[in-house]
Amino acid sequence: MFIFYVRWPTSRHLRFPKCSYSTSIVKPLNVAFFGSDIFSMHILEHLYKLFANDKSRIKHLEVVTTISTSNTVMHGAEKLKLTTHIWPNTDALLSKSSVQFDIGILASFGQLLPKKLIECFPLGIINVHPSLLPRWRGSSPLIYTIASGDQIGGVSIMDIRPKHFDIGPILMQQSFPLSNNIKMLELLETTANIGCSLLNTVLEDPIKARQNSQEQSSLGVAYAHKLNKHAFYIDWFNQTVEDIERLYRALNDIANLRTSFRQKPVRLKLLTLIHDQNIIDNLNVISSQPGTAIYNRTLECVCIRCKNGWIGFQKIAYRKSMYARDFQNGYISKIDRFIFDSIHNPLFDHIYDRRLPS
Repeated sequence: MFIFYVRWPTSRHLRFPKCSYSTSIVKPLNVAFFGSDIFSMHILEHLYKLFANDKSRIKHLEVVTTISTSNTVMHGAEKLKLTTHIWPNTDALLSKSSVQFDIGILASFGQLLPKKLIECFPLGIINVHPSLLPRWRGSSPLIYTIASGDQIGGVSIMDIRPKHFDIGPILMQQSFPLSNNIKMLELLETTANIGCSLLNTVLEDPIKARQNSQEQSSLGVAYAHKLNKHAFYIDWFNQTVEDIERLYRALNDIANLRTSFRQKPVRLKLLTLIHDQNIIDNLNVISSQPGTAIYNRTLECVCIRCKNGWIGFQKIAYRKSMYARDFQNGYISKIDRFIFDSIHNPLFDHIYDRRLPS
């Protein structure tokens, strides 16, 4: 791992509003935290430890989050007994709070912030973003990092700019190599831990960190767009074994990969890579049509043909969840040729254009 500061070339066509911040600081800091999900909660728990155990850095901490029954930060803030404000009603935070906030810290919040709000913080609002910006701006950087096969991951601490996502100057960045089998929750924990470490450095002297900040490059920009249900579907004609395996590692901690049969949904579980060349050769003799499903007794999985080969799944959920052998007996064996539907996956529209060379 290494931390780096780089002066990138910037586009002369990009013009964002300058923000005026305080040039003096009195520590410890009054902090408002903005977040909503599991990644956010890792950062909030770290800030709470600084607040509870190290009063030299943070003397007051409050939370801004969104309304959601699955909001990790809302439930976590309640357990930590932190004052919580519901977005977008921040009046109490700005005008009725007992303290004047110095800085805002945001992590995976998912809401555009207006200039008026940002300017209420003398030291601005900074964002902990789990990618090497400008690569993978947006709401799903961890998923795109894995699904695209990136070999290097990272974390960026950046300044928030009004009504834009992830375009502000970089205060700090740290990169690290990615293993070939990393999964989303593992990457989430790694980036959260690095983000907390970088925050420690920034909070030691936010003014110095901002003075040393660098504008993001106009080169290498890629967007990690918000996911929809189609991101979980497999396009058997156009996705390779490698694509599907990466997609599985990127998404399976959230929900199963999906396909369909006769326009009815099918969920695919327990992915198995097929390495035995004899098995692959035998499958190729039977069919080369993408989407074809064949049960293999040796692997105890349903093998499905994709663009460049075969990939297996040990469990299939079609009407109900069942092991591959039961799916063979109940469905595959009763049809002359069992072929899953191939459904376009828009996530790969962005990945194919932005995949980095090995």
